[in-house]
Amino acid sequence: MSRLTIPDENTRHHRLLGGWRDVLDDIRTTCRTLAELPDVCQCGNGAAHLEGTCPCCGSTADERVPSCRDCDEQLARLRPAMDGLTVDTFRFFPFVKELLSKQNAVASTRVLEIETHIAALVRSFDQLIVADGEFRDECRASHLKTLKDSAAALRRDAENLNRIV
Repeated sequence: MSRLTIPDENTRHHRLLGGWRDVLDDIRTTCRTLAELPDVCQCGNGAAHLEGTCPCCGSTADERVPSCRDCDEQLARLRPAMDGLTVDTFRFFPFVKELLSKQNAVASTRVLEIETHIAALVRSFDQLIVADGEFRDECRASHLKTLKDSAAALRRDAENLNRIV
């Protein structure tokens, strides 16, 4: 979360907020992958399902549903970005809020709104990780639904944050 480029004639893409767009793209990809998982898993083995060795995933078209191994890899790739977002929020937002509260009340309110949306995003990600673990351990249909619902909530919170940023 520390990459910031200064635009010049050689810069093709501008990244603000230290790579927020990269994080958002990763969240979108992960949530889309989880949403496209089969609605029913009858193998009874959540670990196999998420490792791509489950017959439930094997019966679906590969071009529509990526290998389940990708689910675990995508969640693992998201973890450092989410941890960085949390650390940056705790590290810098108190200072920014303090500074803006003295100089610009409107901007200060906006920062509080952004902070609230970041907290919701982090909570959604944590809930997705818990849902992933529950599905992996017990592989019930209700756990698969919770996993997919958690991914949808994460996507919704990421899009909400993106709208205000």
